[in-house]
Amino acid sequence: MFKKVKGVFLAVVLLMFTITVVGCGEDVVASVNGEKITKDNLTRQVNDLKAEYEKQGIDFSGDTGKTMLESLEKETLDQMIDMKLTLQAAKKVSTLTPEQVQEKINPIKEQFPTAEGYQRFLQQVNLSEEDVAYILNFQDEVTKDVAPVSDEEARNYYDENSNQFMKPEKLQVRHVLFFVDDGSKGYPFQHTDEEARKMAEDVIARIGEGEDFAGLAREKSEDSGTKVEGGLYTFSKGEAVQEFSDAAYALDLGEYTRQPVKTDYGYHVILAEKLIPATEEPFDQVKEPLKENLTGQAKQVKFQEVMRDIKGKATIVNKLAEK
Repeated sequence: MFKKVKGVFLAVVLLMFTITVVGCGEDVVASVNGEKITKDNLTRQVNDLKAEYEKQGIDFSGDTGKTMLESLEKETLDQMIDMKLTLQAAKKVSTLTPEQVQEKINPIKEQFPTAEGYQRFLQQVNLSEEDVAYILNFQDEVTKDVAPVSDEEARNYYDENSNQFMKPEKLQVRHVLFFVDDGSKGYPFQHTDEEARKMAEDVIARIGEGEDFAGLAREKSEDSGTKVEGGLYTFSKGEAVQEFSDAAYALDLGEYTRQPVKTDYGYHVILAEKLIPATEEPFDQVKEPLKENLTGQAKQVKFQEVMRDIKGKATIVNKLAEK
């Protein structure tokens, strides 16, 4: 729960096409081989993206904000054009029956533990099941001649990029957490700042009196993900929230924090237990996923080449680009 806010080829391609292209307005801003993209639909998509960026703290006010918004509008229209072009090409390759659509989409569905998560995915990429199936089928068709990466090629890559296969140093700690939440964060327990701090201080006092840290974590910690194992948590630098990481790495092994550590979650008591040195992952351990990844990259390159060729032959009108 402390990590920051995760088919390589499929993921890359779908991220390229996260804009829906169905519109009903009459003010046309672009066309792809005669198919129109309307101003109404472009505005709707831009407003959705703008709202997401504003949630991340981006300010669109003033002259700078106006320039950013104009750039966002142009980039969004470019994506909509690419999406329409890709779906046009995909539907020329073959016509999928409903059964074939499901056959193509099932491997995607299986990656989601719940139906709700799968539906959220479709909403996020703004694609229907049928659209995703056609894109997957198109990918398969245009990249079917890409040869799988061999063991030798994978080994050469591994030897030439050994730094990519290093497991970073990790710190093993135990911790106790008490949430701070007034009901607005949705945490499983609700305490005021003062209450949570006092609970953490009580745990520190009990440790000082000789009680076992792991036992106290099992008894007191509100972090359901670690309390069963006595608060055990292993992480490398950059994986945990900054305040937690800084406090943990500042401890000597066997030492615990004498004051509660405050993070966005609440108050922690931390015990530094073991430092796990960085190690290199053996080739035999990474060979198969590496081959899959490199093959996916080769397919991505092939797909992009095909799309560049298709786009070069297409009749595209982009009124924003003309301006």
